[in-house]
Amino acid sequence: MELRIASMIPSSVILSIDQHEKGGLFRCNDTQHTWTGTTIVTLTAGTSAEPLVKTVESKFRERGDFSVSTRRDIADAYEVQIASTSTAEGYIVGEGTPGTIWIDSWSPCFTLPDGVYPGGDF
Repeated sequence: MELRIASMIPSSVILSIDQHEKGGLFRCNDTQHTWTGTTIVTLTAGTSAEPLVKTVESKFRERGDFSVSTRRDIADAYEVQIASTSTAEGYIVGEGTPGTIWIDSWSPCFTLPDGVYPGGDF
């Protein structure tokens, strides 16, 4: 889904898309974890991230199967939080370092198979 979100940005303003191969696990409760991941879209010089983030926001508002909220982060960058209305899957899309859009994601909570250590990369 991170790559689907990235594809909502016009290819003419994208220099690169870097989907991190590994993410991490965070504990939801005593028995379950959530997986987190990140994709970074690097934009062409002079491209403003905010209108592109607002385009992603608009597309998800049209879908109807995600709740959408927005805010300004500590650096006053516009970001959108997108959460599935049927699972705990979610995304935050916003400007990262200047000239980039970060797409952070998390999965619904799940139980690891027996014997799988939750530390390290996944």
